[in-house]
Amino acid sequence: MKKSPSDRFVRIPVRYVDEQWECLYGGVVPVAPDAEAELIIARKSITDEGFLGRMYAKSSIKVLGEGVSLLTYLATKDKVSLTEDQKRHLIPWERRNIATEYIDNWNTGGLSLVEVSIGDPTYQQAKKFHTQQGGLWLLTEGPKAVGLQSTRIYLPKEVSKEPVNSLNHAFTKLSETYEPWRISHTGNVYQRFLYQEKNGRWYPLELLRDAALAKKEQEIAYQLWQDFMKRKSANSTGQKG
Repeated sequence: MKKSPSDRFVRIPVRYVDEQWECLYGGVVPVAPDAEAELIIARKSITDEGFLGRMYAKSSIKVLGEGVSLLTYLATKDKVSLTEDQKRHLIPWERRNIATEYIDNWNTGGLSLVEVSIGDPTYQQAKKFHTQQGGLWLLTEGPKAVGLQSTRIYLPKEVSKEPVNSLNHAFTKLSETYEPWRISHTGNVYQRFLYQEKNGRWYPLELLRDAALAKKEQEIAYQLWQDFMKRKSANSTGQKG
């Protein structure tokens, strides 16, 4: 059984004193060397506007292109309400090389896969995303993911005769058809949609997101280091003068 985040982490109130962090209750923070943590601090306390700008800069990273197929996994408990044409699009999960170890809530009981594909952009999407090519983009704010945006998503015609404009809408349509027993037809698209790597295995979009964020973090770290070196060089020049 996995521990919840509240069990794995300790919240320690701290204050920055004499160039080091101390416990608000007194004394240094008792942590092991090389310990990593996430600092939550009021924006007004940041003294470097350039640093603040890097941490809140918005961008979009294209992670998949037009024509790429995705698999959606669905809990098909009861197929009585499905037409024969709808059943035809169900793929037994055993027929695809699924990286189940990366899916937190994977349960082999009654699971099926349905294939969808990333299509071309609508006129409005082409104008909004500044592209003539379809794809899937990860939206980021600094080093954090804030959403996914896509061009049209094509589903089996027995599910939707018209393409939909987002993965969230695609999942809702698929769930309404193949999971009619559910009260809510929403789901975590990072976990419920799978993409295929070059090794032939299918992984949740969550891994693609994490890889893109790791690259984004490296870019931010490099930019901050460059800013630091420029300031250091300017200070050295000023002292010599």
